[in-house]
Amino acid sequence: MMPIERQRLIIEELNKNGRILVSELTEQLRVSQETIRRDLAALQKKGLLNRSHGGAVMAQRSAGTLTAPASRAEEHALSFGQRVNENVNQKMQIAKRALDFISPGDCILLDSSTTSWFLARQLPDVELTVLTNSLRNVQTLAPKGNIRTICLGGEYSIRYEDFNGLVAEQPLKDFLINKIFFSCRSLGNDGYLREGHENNAHLKQQMLLASERKYLLIDSSKFLNPSFARICHYREVDFLITDSMKDKELKQELAWNGVNIIDCSQRPQSTQIINY
Repeated sequence: MMPIERQRLIIEELNKNGRILVSELTEQLRVSQETIRRDLAALQKKGLLNRSHGGAVMAQRSAGTLTAPASRAEEHALSFGQRVNENVNQKMQIAKRALDFISPGDCILLDSSTTSWFLARQLPDVELTVLTNSLRNVQTLAPKGNIRTICLGGEYSIRYEDFNGLVAEQPLKDFLINKIFFSCRSLGNDGYLREGHENNAHLKQQMLLASERKYLLIDSSKFLNPSFARICHYREVDFLITDSMKDKELKQELAWNGVNIIDCSQRPQSTQIINY
């Protein structure tokens, strides 16, 4: 069993019981106490638990994040205008690399993430059909006469500058979408992509179902962080485009689940990808 898988199981047990013992984990996972202690040290370094005598307890930050009501998470979420100024260089790198996977004639779907907006800004004025629930994306693409832009309507969010809800989801069933380019709040230690609010997570679930090929655009600051609402397991993603992939265990786990990793910190010729 890979360390990342063991650590996922450890967090699951911790979420259930609030406390875990090294002796119990050793028996359950059939590894040595030294191995369990290394796993606990790694998880404590990530802020997911606090080690105690003979075991570990839930870290205060993790407990608050994982159990907080959606409304509380929403209150503390950064607005689009705030997030657009975070990790700008990384998002620019990711967006530029994503352009390599877009061809004239494609019908693509862009979510309302700030990274998708960086991609929308760099799209050339060529024949494309772009569906999006982001008001920023619509405004950015409007001057590009060769791009047909379709806005997914719904309830408008001032905080996120986007549309969501059933009205936004319904049109997705009527289009043949080649590719989706999307981001998320975090790629959790449990292997799931997550959002801060269940409405955003549900819409992205429907977006993924409607799209043939799935491209996750995510900067490395979002790896292995907790967040509230589950979108999908990362095995459902075809390509992950990131600014840097330094976690070797995560990289191996993603590869084993069929995810093609595009690391922008590496030279393009050193990246092995499948035909798209």
